[in-house]
Amino acid sequence: MIHSMSYNFEIKIAGKHVALKRYSKEFQYNYAVDKAPAPTKKGGSKNLRENFTRSIMRARKRVFDIIACNVDVIPDYHGQMQRPKFLTLTFKENMQDLSLANEQFTLFNKRLSYYLYGIKRNVLKYICIPEFQKRGAVHFHILYFNLPYVDFNKLGEIWGNGYIFIEGVQQKDEIEDFAKYVCKYINKENSKGEDNFDLYVEKDLLNQKRYFISRGLRKPSVYKLNIDKELYTAFLAMLKDFHASNHEYSNEYVGNVELNTYEVEEKKTVENLNNAINSMVQMMLDLYHTHVKIKWKHVKQRFMNAEHYFKSKELSEKIFYKFMERMGFIRADDWECDSAIFS
Repeated sequence: MIHSMSYNFEIKIAGKHVALKRYSKEFQYNYAVDKAPAPTKKGGSKNLRENFTRSIMRARKRVFDIIACNVDVIPDYHGQMQRPKFLTLTFKENMQDLSLANEQFTLFNKRLSYYLYGIKRNVLKYICIPEFQKRGAVHFHILYFNLPYVDFNKLGEIWGNGYIFIEGVQQKDEIEDFAKYVCKYINKENSKGEDNFDLYVEKDLLNQKRYFISRGLRKPSVYKLNIDKELYTAFLAMLKDFHASNHEYSNEYVGNVELNTYEVEEKKTVENLNNAINSMVQMMLDLYHTHVKIKWKHVKQRFMNAEHYFKSKELSEKIFYKFMERMGFIRADDWECDSAIFS
């Protein structure tokens, strides 16, 4: 059974990284899973620390996904691709106010954009992670996705608030390690081994985001579907050549979960996967609006023959084959559907 208003299956595509997650329970859209009551500060220090640790893990995953989605895909203002660059900005004064520090960072990006391109707005794409030290000082770790080469001394002059450190990524196969390197700054301890929880409590920043990003960054595609075992097996078969890991876990809120991860180097394969899932979701929504529940065997007919679906939409056979070509199931010069694809 496949139904568009509940889900037991989740697909996340972040760059070349694909994750399939299957739940033993079904969840409804727009309804939260029952969770333990949120602790308050009063008398809840243990729960606060646990929540802080969980928020760190969530932030690390999101940062990793954002980096995976944006490396080598965002050109600079002149349309040229740039290697990602890692920059650390410090304050020579004991800057403890995060809001004021953020203002200086925003001005820095505007000055840098003006120096590079002569425009009075920021056009640089980045993800930034603030870090505190025990003495109270804040500094920034930034990954720029489209920053061209800038002389080190000139960069320090444009910053003007303290010391800088810059590092570039030279080899393509270093990108994943570089993402992990950036994520390490979102941790239970800062880079000097000091307890971040105590620092965030002291500054009343427990609800503060652990990172911030520039506008226009790509984000992971996440799809939630309700599928049966046969369709789940079809997804596994589609991606088996790219399999990286398998992990199973369970808890009282989500039940049993099976997680399979994949690393798909071919961009065309990722595009085909996105197209196939988007088309499936659209079919599900169309059918839901006509109050129709369908079985997977009918989905296969719609993917391989699509006769009922396309006739109901008054689409020609030629458009159907274009649809199949778009998903990568057939070639433009071979408009014959191979029913073995999903068998």
